[in-house]
Amino acid sequence: KTTLAYQRTLDFQNVSKERAAKAFGRPRNELKPEELKDFQDFVMWRLVELSAKYELPFQIHTGQARIQGSNPMLLVDMIAANPKTKFILFHGGFPWVGETGVIAMKYRNVWVDSVWLPQMSYTTARRAYQEWLEVMPSDRIMWGADTTQAEGIYAATVWTRQCVSEALAEKVDRGELREEQALHIGRQIMRDNALKLFPKLERQLWKK
Repeated sequence: KTTLAYQRTLDFQNVSKERAAKAFGRPRNELKPEELKDFQDFVMWRLVELSAKYELPFQIHTGQARIQGSNPMLLVDMIAANPKTKFILFHGGFPWVGETGVIAMKYRNVWVDSVWLPQMSYTTARRAYQEWLEVMPSDRIMWGADTTQAEGIYAATVWTRQCVSEALAEKVDRGELREEQALHIGRQIMRDNALKLFPKLERQLWKK
């Protein structure tokens, strides 16, 4: 997982090893901003490639971070160039939830994790779940708490369950989904999709 969106732009260029090497081994305070970015960009692309090699999904914080550079659209070139890497875009790209949906619609190696989204904007989250279900398969939408505190995990679970339930219920009321379809999608988002993408989580479950 990378949290670089809180420190810098998500614009990662495919920098050559020669360009990146100019910064290697030098103190950070001696580097020009462009030299530091070149090195970080090079490392990011190598990590993305290794994620595919070792079949490890790559989680990326997007949106609501350093907002002048955290739009998930900035990742499109890297996503397109690495089709074997499974990218997970955190926060649903908030506030760019529509853009995130389009990225997942176009690239089958992208999953959306709505972590924190219902807490940041409940209304946006409810709309986002509905929009995403119109443009991408339901097996590529997940949620998360992204915290180590039990209270925070529980609270995020309650908020997300309610938000997803309301979004799906509205679709049932409008005749866009049958009730059994909505229940299936709810289980996918809340549990099944994560277990499918991270199969090793199965052994950590305390009950089936």
